[in-house]
Amino acid sequence: MNQTFAALQLGPAKRAAARLAAGAQTGSGSCRTQSYATEAKKKNPYSHTIKLPQTEFPLRADAARREKQFRHRCTDALYEWQLKNNRGPQFILHDGPPYANGDLHIGHFMNKVLKDIINRYQVMQGKRVVYIPGFDGHGLPIEQKALETLKGRDRDSLDPMEIRKLARNFALKAVARQTESFKEYAVMGDWTHPYMTLDPSYEANQLEIFKAMVEQGYIYRQNKPVYWSPSSRTALAEAELEYNEKHVSTSVYVKMQLTDESVARIGGAGKVSALVWTTTPWTLPANRAIAVHPDLEYVLIQVAENSESGSAGYQLL
Repeated sequence: MNQTFAALQLGPAKRAAARLAAGAQTGSGSCRTQSYATEAKKKNPYSHTIKLPQTEFPLRADAARREKQFRHRCTDALYEWQLKNNRGPQFILHDGPPYANGDLHIGHFMNKVLKDIINRYQVMQGKRVVYIPGFDGHGLPIEQKALETLKGRDRDSLDPMEIRKLARNFALKAVARQTESFKEYAVMGDWTHPYMTLDPSYEANQLEIFKAMVEQGYIYRQNKPVYWSPSSRTALAEAELEYNEKHVSTSVYVKMQLTDESVARIGGAGKVSALVWTTTPWTLPANRAIAVHPDLEYVLIQVAENSESGSAGYQLL
């Protein structure tokens, strides 16, 4: 009686243990154990009332493994199939190549996915899509990345051919990594035969086009101000410049002496200088000329002999 009362105060698992203990003391433990196990194996009386579909599909998607099983069919195989089976006109999407200077980022993803959407839409329209991916293997960004791999070496000691070889090897490795990443984006295209700007055949075609442009008068030599990087020892494009927004420039007034030809054209005599004001004094060493406006009036003045400006006897424009 005491054992039964104690079992009622315990949880299901402990009550079962108490029953086994009571059965052992009364000599009927085996019978009680069999009865309890049979109750646990009884079929749920409500399972047959639930109408669930019978399917061989797994309960979990397991996308990391299964996605690779479908990727080839949806990309490379589809690209070859539509070229052979579509009967519509040819549609060519020229690929602006990314720099082969590192791994991909969200900008690459957006660029390639948008192009892939266009191509797949054209395939659905029955057209034969030709999409040859490209890679840009030239330029300062690649050289900078390649030079960063040098450890313990003096970069200035490298000759141009060494730098080109280093940059080429770096670009080829970057192309291989980027290609695999683009394939994981499921972008459809001819990834087996991409074009690369560092291929000798591509460079030869560029020279042929340049030659044709020279013969037709599109190429000429003329002076033009460009941005120069002392550290990289190369010209920079506007997009490559980075400004310090917190920098405050010191403005200066500077007199720039005119040539004799310029003095004669303005009707001056002797030493004549143009007075200029600039907020970018670091550009003065590279000055080649002064721009004047054809519709503005300028004044030519004579500096007094007792002037403390150091310009006595000069004429200032």
